[in-house]
Formats: sequence, structure tokens, C-alpha cells
Amino acid sequence: MLKNTTLAFLMSLMIAGCGQVTSNEKADNALNGGRYFLENLNQGDVKKAKLYILDNPDNSQIFDSLSKAYFALDKEGRQRLRQASIQINELQEKSKEEAIIYYQITGDTLKKHLKVISTPDGWKVNLKDSY
Repeated sequence: MLKNTTLAFLMSLMIAGCGQVTSNEKADNALNGGRYFLENLNQGDVKKAKLYILDNPDNSQIFDSLSKAYFALDKEGRQRLRQASIQINELQEKSKEEAIIYYQITGDTLKKHLKVISTPDGWKVNLKDSY
């Protein structure tokens, strides 16, 4: 009886683990494109954050700088960013394919913006027009 219970428990763990595939959600609108990028970057998940930027050399170079700046922070600085909230101040739609997100991060007095562009792979952040 104990063998069957243990086997059933292990099987349920394996099945539950299969359901937790790490898929990256496609950004279906400008707000989600910017939000997914910022959340993943603030969490230190640079692989996921990179999926939400336009793929070009300028953006890659800026993204590398942002990643290095994040990991150059001390432990408390990274923890503060992971716990910070993103406050969206305004979403300005320039066209059907382009929008600008004005935002702030808790604890930061600087107001920032992200330019987000619609692509066949979802909405992506254009860093060269944002930073």
C-alpha cells in the first residue's frame, strides 16, 4: 500500500512538473510588451527580458549595458529592484504599431519612458528610442 501511495505521489509530481513549462508570454498589446520587459529586467531575468526587445545591434548593446548595471548593483540594490513596483503614468498610442509608455519605478524619482513597437512576434521595446 505504501509503495502504491509513494508511486502515485511521484507520478503526480512528474505530471505537475510537466505542466509548468517555462513559456514566454507573447505581448499582445503595447502595455504588456513594456510591462513584461520591465518586470523581467527588474527581477534579474535577463534572458526573458531580452525576448521583449526589438532584435537589432543598437538595442542589444543598450540591453547589455542595462544588464551589466543591474548585476553591478549590490545585493540590497538588486533586492530593492525585485521588490519595486512599476507605476504606469501614461500610455500614449502614436499609431496602431507604435506606443510610448511613461512610467516610474518605486523609489526612483525619475520619470522614464519606453517606446514599444508591434511586430509579428508581439509588442517589443525599442531601447534605442527609450534610453
